[in-house]
Amino acid sequence: MRNYLIQPFFLILLATWTVSFNNYGFAQTVGSSVTGSQTVQIQNKYGVDPNTTIMSRVKPTSPDIQKRFREAGMSPREHKLNKGDSLKVAKAFDALPALHQRILKAHLLSINFLDNMPNTALTSTVNPDDEFPIFTITIRAEILNQNVSQWLTEKEQTCFISTGSPLNVSIEAGVLDAILYVILHETTHVVDGSLKIVEALWSQGKLVLNFPKNKFTGGVWSDRVSTDPKYMDTLLDGIRFRHNGKAIPIEKAQSVYLVLERTPFVSLYASCSWHEDLAEYLTVYHFTRQLKQPFRIIIRDNKREIFIYEPMKSELVRSRIKQMKRFYKNTD
Repeated sequence: MRNYLIQPFFLILLATWTVSFNNYGFAQTVGSSVTGSQTVQIQNKYGVDPNTTIMSRVKPTSPDIQKRFREAGMSPREHKLNKGDSLKVAKAFDALPALHQRILKAHLLSINFLDNMPNTALTSTVNPDDEFPIFTITIRAEILNQNVSQWLTEKEQTCFISTGSPLNVSIEAGVLDAILYVILHETTHVVDGSLKIVEALWSQGKLVLNFPKNKFTGGVWSDRVSTDPKYMDTLLDGIRFRHNGKAIPIEKAQSVYLVLERTPFVSLYASCSWHEDLAEYLTVYHFTRQLKQPFRIIIRDNKREIFIYEPMKSELVRSRIKQMKRFYKNTD
């Protein structure tokens, strides 16, 4: 989840690409006025060493982030990874696309784990006023005990009120670790924010848009949270993942997914903003095409399947696949 929020520190800038890398592993955004020496200066200021491994960035959560949670009435606790946890996290980092690996080394300050977090993950910009952004990622540690299908199903079910109904919704995405999906999604926000892929910028606490109508977002989004009119629908716009949305009776689930089938979004969550659209698309693409895992949305009446939708088989969804190639290049 990217946090475009509230106060500059909680800014989770999820943007788009185009970077160049020098031999020292530093990334400079195309069109940016940041020089190589300024990049090094910013990295040194915040303690980012591009020569260290991504796994070495697993650190205790910043007091500032914990303070934000407490101020919101929450009480997350620091989670220390055990050996099994560490192996899962390291495996997830190793599975990331080539572009992610390079950008994280230059832009990721830390990745933290908390127990009793209210949401799954939070990607935050440490220095929202700098052109060269530095990020932290905070993850709810409980998901380390789940596989991807368990976690995705649990998340999807929050969209529906199913009390007393024989209907249920699930997502079948295989049995790989949920942390792999979450880290891929969140680090895509870091890549997006570092390279200005979707181009949402903040200046002095205000959102400044410079929307380039690129191939991934053009014709799909009107602005950060508004879809193109041809994809607007009151059912989809009212789901819990959307601003001011709420859970709806599960009897309407099939109607919601029939609407989703008529869009280029790979999941319901992808429809909540252009940043989540990119992060979800890349993650589902990686799971299905690179890791050869399923991704099916299923509605059952008791145990009988009454509806199945596989987004990556949709022509509308598949029409955006070419935009994923850049993430897997060894050079940019």
